[in-house]
This record gives sequence, structure tokens and C-alpha cells, in this order.
Amino acid sequence: MLDRPAVHPVFPATLARTQLPETSDTNAKQTNLLKDELYFGLTKPGGETISESEWQEFVKAVITPCFREGLTLLDGSGQFLNRSGILIRENSKRVILIYESSREKNQAINEIIETYKRTFLQESVLRATSEVKVSF
Repeated sequence: MLDRPAVHPVFPATLARTQLPETSDTNAKQTNLLKDELYFGLTKPGGETISESEWQEFVKAVITPCFREGLTLLDGSGQFLNRSGILIRENSKRVILIYESSREKNQAINEIIETYKRTFLQESVLRATSEVKVSF
């Protein structure tokens, strides 16, 4: 009889190993940049939802002018505990920004977050920053 790891009925028995991807130096040069992921909740106080058109206008008027070189937009859903300790489940938008580190870009991201919070009466916007190696 073979020894096998126990398999949880919901999760398949797969092993994943994290490694840095190998890239070819012949085709692309790697650059170290910053990556910010911004998570914007779409539920306003009182339960009303920020519409797709309101979101698109925010992206066009506030985010794009600061990051004309590019960005990625993703739909999501999530949950968090608000300041009152209530679990909030809501749809969300995730914006991924990859850029060269600068005081101006950092300030632009902080302004994007503050504008969103003011405009849509949000308690917070999650910002996750990491260093990444990219190649084009």
C-alpha cells in the first residue's frame, strides 16, 4: 500500500512550490518597480451600491490622469470587519498599478484613495504595496 497525504474533500491534493520565474536575458531586461493593489469597496453607507458608470467615471477622472502609462482593473468580491465590528460583504474593484518609485506617484495614490473615500463615503481603501521585477 502506498503512503499518500490525506486529501481534504473540498481541496484537491496538489502541491505547489513557489519559485521565482526564470526569464530569458536575451529578450527582455528585468526592472525593479513598485506594485500597488488598491481594493475599492462598492457599497455606500445605507446599502446603496456604487454603479458601474460611477466607477468608470472615477477611473477616467481620477485614476487615469495619474497613471496614463497603464493600470489593470479587476472585479472582485470580499469581506471585512468595519469599525463597529460588523462583517461587511461586498463587491469590489481592484486596481493594480506598477510604476517607478517616486514621491509624486506615492502622493497620487494617496490622493486617489482620499478622493474615493470622500466621493463615495467610504471608511477605507485597502492598499497593498510590494516590490516586483518586471520585464516587457
